[in-house]
Amino acid sequence: MSEQNEYLNKPLKVRIHSLPKVIFFYPVWLFSIVCAIVQAADPTASWTGISWMMMFALNLFVIAYDFTEERTIIAVLGGVVIVLGLVLGGVLSDVFAFLQGFKPMMDATFYTMMSVIFGLVFFVSWVGSRLDYWEIEPNEVIHRYGMFRRMKRFSTESLRWDKVIPDVMERIMLGTGTIILTTPYEKHPIVIDHVMRIGKIDGHIAHILSVKQVVSEQHKHPSTEPDAV
Repeated sequence: MSEQNEYLNKPLKVRIHSLPKVIFFYPVWLFSIVCAIVQAADPTASWTGISWMMMFALNLFVIAYDFTEERTIIAVLGGVVIVLGLVLGGVLSDVFAFLQGFKPMMDATFYTMMSVIFGLVFFVSWVGSRLDYWEIEPNEVIHRYGMFRRMKRFSTESLRWDKVIPDVMERIMLGTGTIILTTPYEKHPIVIDHVMRIGKIDGHIAHILSVKQVVSEQHKHPSTEPDAV
């Protein structure tokens, strides 16, 4: 009941934006800003280089592969097994010593430029997502796209939607998922990737289409009770 009440005061329209995959590089962007500040305050800081490279490698790994539930479990268990193997083999300290001796050097200018580049890419991506989006209303689905606000409309009659979480890591990082719309008016399913707040979007769609169903049922079975005198 509380979930239903959440949408009662909201308009019967939901807007769905698809984000580009590059947006998941935001941890590297934030860490670049931190490293730029640290290097500007202390140019002799040596931990920033290896830390930034590890952050970049980890972030790149997350972007490169889709971490399904099965792959996530395998990756976690694999990491635990590797760490335990290093501990039992007595070589964990050697690995840390190797990493401490590996000191790639980047100055504050490098981190600042990376922060600016990522910031510009994110801004352009955000603008692009504002110009290409979907709107779902009780009676129609509208696809608005392009600089000149072109649009495509089709009815919600027989519309089916599915919420999919193809990547667990992306779900954890930004709460994103995929919305798949299936309608007899389109030959192929409409796939909207990287939708933020996927849970709330899914609930809002359910509320909108449930209202449409109630209204349709009322038109099909109008009340036959006589008016009060």
